[in-house]
Amino acid sequence: MLHFKKTTLSLLFIASISTLTTLLYAQNNDPNARDLVLLTKWFEGTFDNDSQIWFENRRSWAGKEEEKHERIHAIHTRINAKDIGDYVFYIEEFTGEDSTNISRQRIVSFKSNALEETIEMELYFLRDSKKYLGAYQTPEIFNGFKKEDLFGLDGCNVFFKRKGEQYHGSMKDKACQFGKDDLKRYSVHDMIISENQYWRVDRTFLVKDDSFHKGHPNNIPHKMRKANYYSCNIAFHEKAYYLPSEKDKKFNNILIHNQGGLKWFKNPIDGKTYGIQLREKQYPFYKEGSDFFMMRFKEKGQLASKTIILSEPNPKKIGFQMGWASCVCKKTE
Repeated sequence: MLHFKKTTLSLLFIASISTLTTLLYAQNNDPNARDLVLLTKWFEGTFDNDSQIWFENRRSWAGKEEEKHERIHAIHTRINAKDIGDYVFYIEEFTGEDSTNISRQRIVSFKSNALEETIEMELYFLRDSKKYLGAYQTPEIFNGFKKEDLFGLDGCNVFFKRKGEQYHGSMKDKACQFGKDDLKRYSVHDMIISENQYWRVDRTFLVKDDSFHKGHPNNIPHKMRKANYYSCNIAFHEKAYYLPSEKDKKFNNILIHNQGGLKWFKNPIDGKTYGIQLREKQYPFYKEGSDFFMMRFKEKGQLASKTIILSEPNPKKIGFQMGWASCVCKKTE
C-alpha cells in the first residue's frame, strides 16, 4: 500500500512538472508575444478623422455626398481589469465636435491566439454604460472590474495579423450575427492599426440575401489619426498685452488636440466667443509642402478666421499675438 502511495505521488509530481514545463514553454514560444505588446501600444490613445472630413469637403474630392464620412473622435484608454485580461481597454467615441454625443462605448481585451497565429480582440458591451461615461478621465473606476459587468455577442471577436508595419483585423465571415427573422444580420468589422493611424469599417448585412443594411455605403474606412495634445494659454486684453487691465481675461493650461481639436472661449470685453483650433495637416494633392501644422483663431458664427498660423509639422510651441488677443500652445509629453 505504501509503495502504491509513493508511486502515485511520484506520478502526480511528474505530471505537475510536465504541466508547468508545458505552460512555460508556451509562454516563451508564443509567436505573437512581441506583436501583442506593439499592437496594444499603438491601439492606446486618442484618434480623430478630422483630416478625412476636411478633404471630403473640398471641391477637388471626387466622391458623392452620401459617401462622406461622419467625424469620429475615439478615445482608447487602457484599464486595470485582470478578471478580463492583461491587455484591456475602455473605448468611448463621440461624433462631430460634441463630446456628449456618444456613439460608442465598449470594453475590448487583446490576447494571443497562438494556434491560429493571430491576435484576438474580444469585444464586450457594458451592462451599465451610463455609469462609465467619461471614464477615460478616471480609469481607476475600472479597478476590480468583473466580467459579470459586461455582456458580449458570440462570434464577434476580431482577429489581427501583422502586414508590414500594420495590423489588419477582421471578424470571421458571417460569424457575428444578431437580430431576428428578416432583420437577422451579420457584422463586417474591419480594422487597420499602425503606429499613428486607426482605420475602421463598420457595416451590417442581412443574412437572408447578403444585402447592405446599415453603415457606410462603401468599403472606405473612417481614417482616424492618433492625436497629440497641446497645453494652451489664451488671453483677451482690453488695451494691449503690455497694458494690464482688470477686464483682461486669461484661460490657462487648456488641452487641445492636434487633429482638429477646437475649444471655445468667451471674451468678456466684447461679449463674443472665439475658438482655438489645432490641425496637423496632410494635403494629398500637393507634392511639396504637403505636411504642416495649423493654428486657427476664429470668431464663433463667422466663416473666415481672424488669423491662421502655419508651421512645420509637430511643433513644440506655436502661438500668436494680436494685441487684443494672444495664445501660446506647448506640446505635452
